[in-house]
Amino acid sequence: MGPNPAPYAKVAFGPFEFETVTGDLRKFGTRIRLQGKPLQILTLLLERPGEIVGREELQNHLWHGTTFVDFEQGLNSAVNKLRQALNDSPDQPRYIETLPGKGYRFVAPLQNQANRAVLEMAPPAPPAAARPVLTWVPWVLAFAIGMGGSFWAGSRRAASNIPAATLRFAIHAPDGYFLEGSSTRQTFALSPDGTRLVFSAVDSSGASQLFVRDLRSLETRAIPNTRGVHTLFWHPESDAVYVSIGPAIRRVPIEGEGFVAISRTPAFTRHGLLTSPSSLLLDTNTDSYTVAPNGGTPEPIKNEVHWPNALPGTSDLLYTIWDSEAKRHRAVIGPQDQSGVRPLPLLSNSRVLFAPSVLTPGGSFLVYVSGGNLVAHPFDLSNRQLRGEAIPVADQVSSFLPVGSAGISVSSNGLLAYLKGGSRAQLNWVDRSGKRVAAVGPSNVSLKSARLSRDGTKIVTSIFDTEKGMQNLWMIDAESGAAKQLTTEFGLRDSPVWSPDGSKLAYLHTPGGRRPRIGMRGLSENDPEHVEAEGEFQLPTDWSPDGRFIVFSNNGNPRMESEVQGDVQLMDLQRNHRRIPLLHSTFHEANAVFSPDGHWLAFTSNESGRTELYLQAFHGGDNPTVSGERFAVSRSGAIVVRWRRDGKELFYLAYDGKVYSVPVKLGARPAFGAATALFGMSGELRAAVHANAGFDVSADGQRFIVPSLTGSELPSIVVVQNWETGLKQKR
Repeated sequence: MGPNPAPYAKVAFGPFEFETVTGDLRKFGTRIRLQGKPLQILTLLLERPGEIVGREELQNHLWHGTTFVDFEQGLNSAVNKLRQALNDSPDQPRYIETLPGKGYRFVAPLQNQANRAVLEMAPPAPPAAARPVLTWVPWVLAFAIGMGGSFWAGSRRAASNIPAATLRFAIHAPDGYFLEGSSTRQTFALSPDGTRLVFSAVDSSGASQLFVRDLRSLETRAIPNTRGVHTLFWHPESDAVYVSIGPAIRRVPIEGEGFVAISRTPAFTRHGLLTSPSSLLLDTNTDSYTVAPNGGTPEPIKNEVHWPNALPGTSDLLYTIWDSEAKRHRAVIGPQDQSGVRPLPLLSNSRVLFAPSVLTPGGSFLVYVSGGNLVAHPFDLSNRQLRGEAIPVADQVSSFLPVGSAGISVSSNGLLAYLKGGSRAQLNWVDRSGKRVAAVGPSNVSLKSARLSRDGTKIVTSIFDTEKGMQNLWMIDAESGAAKQLTTEFGLRDSPVWSPDGSKLAYLHTPGGRRPRIGMRGLSENDPEHVEAEGEFQLPTDWSPDGRFIVFSNNGNPRMESEVQGDVQLMDLQRNHRRIPLLHSTFHEANAVFSPDGHWLAFTSNESGRTELYLQAFHGGDNPTVSGERFAVSRSGAIVVRWRRDGKELFYLAYDGKVYSVPVKLGARPAFGAATALFGMSGELRAAVHANAGFDVSADGQRFIVPSLTGSELPSIVVVQNWETGLKQKR
């Protein structure tokens, strides 16, 4: 064994950074006054995160074993002062947990422990048939969280037959960026050789950027030419990554600059795989395509190959198909055409990954999410058979059942990564300054928007269920906060809008495996649900004041153009639900909402080069249309749009994450006052959970219903080394 490592010079947790040598505590860079006994307690707890520090030990540490009559009172007072400095609660502890009669324990994950080598990692493993004894090299990491304690640096004897311990650490988004939850695309992936992690993160405007983390160092850096990235997947050589940006796909090297433009991207591309030097397979929500990897036109194939994996030593692929009877994804093995496809007895909520064993020669696992848990199922590749039973790896790992996406990734050398699902949001009434007036509805749930009925008495929202991988609608009393789940049937329901009389809802509905379409129903539990016929993507954004039209977008990304150019359409409820193009141009248009009098349409468009808010006259009847001048309302980007009920004010969420107010005087030529920033909305919350962010406003424009976070812990990608060792322990 080598010498004991030096203690950490800096420890970070949540928004805090603590210098262990100086005792300097800072929150978001601002120094927090902490001294004396509270400082000593924090130092001791941080030296042993996850461990119980007994009260007797604290007495000896703080009072050096001397008799102290008021020890209990003194210790309680010191801990209370520490909690006040950390804004922590003994009832719902984020940092310091009290164990009655025993002591205290630091429970928050730590990060940025920068001056201590906490882990050593094997270099990429060669093929199993010629794998030599591994040589271990130092690996300095940003954070290591154990299942029951701290990590220490050490060395592994090359000839040891004892499996290395399972080690975990976390990777966070860079400052100013936020990790995205699993939705319709892949947002992070380990390189095939296990040396790097690429991930996308969004800034306050909602624009995404691709980053790479070298797992052999502390370096996280942005990859050039990847702003606006939608989905990502690795080149098999681990030296480049494929990304879709706007309506195109490109291959971007990890080192250096520039990129290779490949083709326009098929609609709603979510994954891909280089299946041969001459063929790149692209997976979309509905169809699959192949394209030449150096440039060409995507050509559809007959088979639907979703979330493809290469299987070593074979030309077959592991992928998933939607099982409409089981209402889950089924793993299958076979070529990318329809010949010889073999279904496996494995149903999952997510895509299924192939992971070779690093402990058992020739062994392997299929890794996937089921019921909100990450599991691994032993698999015999040579016989194409599952072995034994699935083994749990981690809980609260979210997936998105309608398309099978999940925040999971594996490498060939024993690394596994997952995004821990979080349920820590709640709706709040706030005033125009953003000051909370009252919390409303359930707490510690996964939501990010809400709509207020026109009479102001009811709120409807969609809440994500991690176990099911779907969202359903909830109804909340606007004043009392009493809540009930409105929809329980299978399917995803999101982005609800109210009918003018408050008796019905229209919303995005996804039954699973196909594109979303508009669903409608009344408010009674027994009211039937009507779902529109499948066609283009249908995201409702408003219902006309006369009750005749539902306005919807054909693109689920209101922020910017992705693979589908955003257009706005109407559904005419009086004429057999006929769909009518309304805003159809070369620009990306979305977020359309009617003025309260029904004579104007507010919407966003990127015609200026940035998505801004516009106003244009609307004419209904049997031939609805917009006409006349488009009046620009915003100047610094707009994402979400709402009207005050009397039409005298427009509100929008801007690129800087703030909600703005603009006075409006409607007439033949509307006049607008200056935009005023009211309050901010959490960038982290707007990045999490599959749903569009949103807010709503009371009839008088004085109160807002806004989602907010109920906890301060930042989401992270958890990387697990030697995860297979942990499986053996669980078995």
